[in-house]
Amino acid sequence: MAFGAITDLWLIVILSRTDDSYHYMPVASMPLAQALVCAGITAVGLFSFAAAVNDLLDAKHDRVFSPSRPVASGTIGSAQAFSVALASLLLALGGVLAFGPGALFIALLIAGGTLFYNATAKHIPGVGLLTIGLLHAGNMLIPNDQFTFTLPAWLAMTHATAVTTIMHLLQAKRPALSKRALWLLILGWLVCSALIIGQGISKSSGSLWPASTPQWGWVCPILAIAAFIWVIRRKITRANSPAIAAEKVARYGALWQSLYAAAWLFSWGQHGWAVVALIVAGVGFGSMTMLKEIGGSADHPIAYRG
Repeated sequence: MAFGAITDLWLIVILSRTDDSYHYMPVASMPLAQALVCAGITAVGLFSFAAAVNDLLDAKHDRVFSPSRPVASGTIGSAQAFSVALASLLLALGGVLAFGPGALFIALLIAGGTLFYNATAKHIPGVGLLTIGLLHAGNMLIPNDQFTFTLPAWLAMTHATAVTTIMHLLQAKRPALSKRALWLLILGWLVCSALIIGQGISKSSGSLWPASTPQWGWVCPILAIAAFIWVIRRKITRANSPAIAAEKVARYGALWQSLYAAAWLFSWGQHGWAVVALIVAGVGFGSMTMLKEIGGSADHPIAYRG
């Protein structure tokens, strides 16, 4: 599931290096291989940190409702989980240092936001669901905190918020998403959308899209969004239970970020890099399927398929 987080950062790395206005930024001046490796390390580190913190702080809850999770089942002790979280955070910070002090500040904000979500915000659905979206948006700004084309960050926020909201409803999590919480979530999303998009427009002299973007560029992201909606509807309606449906939404939601990256790259005319993003997405989907088969967690085990 970390493939999506990796391609989010790679997208900003590539787009930053294609725009001469960012020539002074570390992401543009360092070798390309270094930038991609550092971005990948940062993405994996922050993703692992968030997963470890979630399991660690939810251990008591999981012993009752999800006893098969690593910490809840005793497969991994609390001390080990803490060590994994700390090591993951240090790994992420090690990768982010190459992008400068602004990137380090954003990474620390994301780490703090992750702790805030797991300790407090997740118990307030109207706040917690939006917090996840904001963490995804902030993650995209790590390689280049001066990036003016903010639509990819807005889509990352919107996508993550929608995915976690659907999962919350399917799993009937507590506290429930009441009408008041839903309106709070919608209002928060509208405000954050205005701030993210408005900041990009103000920094780019009133233009929503970069001047170098083809006129048809908006088509690719729209198609990616429509494809995600179609796939998720099929996965939910064909799932045998809400729990399985929520699992599918989580996995496809995370991996779909690679397809969004490919769509943005196509829209910028970076066709070669877009193909690379599609390959990464294919590797992610293939790995996900293989791990499900090996782990025996598929809806219909492979031994019983015709």
